[in-house]
Amino acid sequence: MAVSPRSDLFGRVVGILVFLVGLGVILAVLWLGFGMFRDPNLGMQPAGGAPAPSAADVGVGFGKLIMRIALLFLGSICGSLIANKGIQLYFSALQGSPAVPDPEKSVRPPSGSA
Repeated sequence: MAVSPRSDLFGRVVGILVFLVGLGVILAVLWLGFGMFRDPNLGMQPAGGAPAPSAADVGVGFGKLIMRIALLFLGSICGSLIANKGIQLYFSALQGSPAVPDPEKSVRPPSGSA
């Protein structure tokens, strides 16, 4: 089967859009992670005049922190998979679609009696 030399414009555009969506997810995860980095209390209550947190409050805060980090990790994996799929779509659209074989030009076996 021959491959046509033309590329699929719609497939390339969809590939670029999917790649940009994946890149947007990765940038959103980085922005959320940077927001966590800038938080001095790591999601705990503000220290201004509040009583010291109990051990249970510290444990709950630590659990929430671990959950947020796990969700950021999961989001970064999802973003990279989406961006990778966009790249695959783009390059598969660059290769073109398979050409439809012409039945008149195909090789026919000789019709002979055996």
